[in-house]
Amino acid sequence: MVSAMTFSERGGAYELDVVFQPIVRLTTGEIFGYEALGRPRLPDGRAVSVMELFAVAERDSSALLALDRTLRRRALERIAERPRDPALRWFLNVDTRCAEAEEFSPGFTRRVLRELGLEHLDVVIELGERDPRLDRARLARLYPSYLRQGFTIALDDFGAGHATLTRLTQLRPAIVKLDAALVHGVASDPYQAALVRGFAAFAAEVGILLIAEGLERPEDAACVASLGVAFGQGYLLGVPAPLDPPRRDSGLVEARVARLLAAG
Repeated sequence: MVSAMTFSERGGAYELDVVFQPIVRLTTGEIFGYEALGRPRLPDGRAVSVMELFAVAERDSSALLALDRTLRRRALERIAERPRDPALRWFLNVDTRCAEAEEFSPGFTRRVLRELGLEHLDVVIELGERDPRLDRARLARLYPSYLRQGFTIALDDFGAGHATLTRLTQLRPAIVKLDAALVHGVASDPYQAALVRGFAAFAAEVGILLIAEGLERPEDAACVASLGVAFGQGYLLGVPAPLDPPRRDSGLVEARVARLLAAG
């Protein structure tokens, strides 16, 4: 097993590791893929929010780039430790603010994949998280590069404010993740449900794969599935956890989803 990496910025050191949360097909419970999520700790072992760590790093674009790449490399190293499963997709977050760092150059993720013998891994690059601007210049530098390298693109946190309809038309991503704020409580809010239903119909028409994030309540999971959202992610379906030993939770997730569907 590879030990956790250390990220240092202006004298502060953080132990970095990653965990993985399943993304599930809501009609069957089949695990479609996993999203890699950073889990930093202070030297004394106390857990730190990854958002807090990014808030520290964002003061310096070089530090932000180093953190972003360290987490991505760590995730790929963890994936390399497990048996290969060609049916799974692996979702990696990319902070688009990294494009402003002088040291930035495209191709980092692809180079790490080659180093680890993971050239054929089905990788989805998530754009949008943590970037309140997600501006045109950053997208112009990042988006075409990832497409040329053969990655699938996902627009994260759609409906959260910065991931807007304008960004959707600019990116035309293969995957869109509905923000948890749009999903939570949808079963009891007809206005919210109508919005999700309308966007699900649009996504189906243009060929976008839709994922509902932040699912915590059975009624919300059943509701978004009935509205046409094919995939879901959240604590209801699976908590973020290490991949070592190799995860064998697919049967548990499928059974859980089967119970949800049976309950209506």
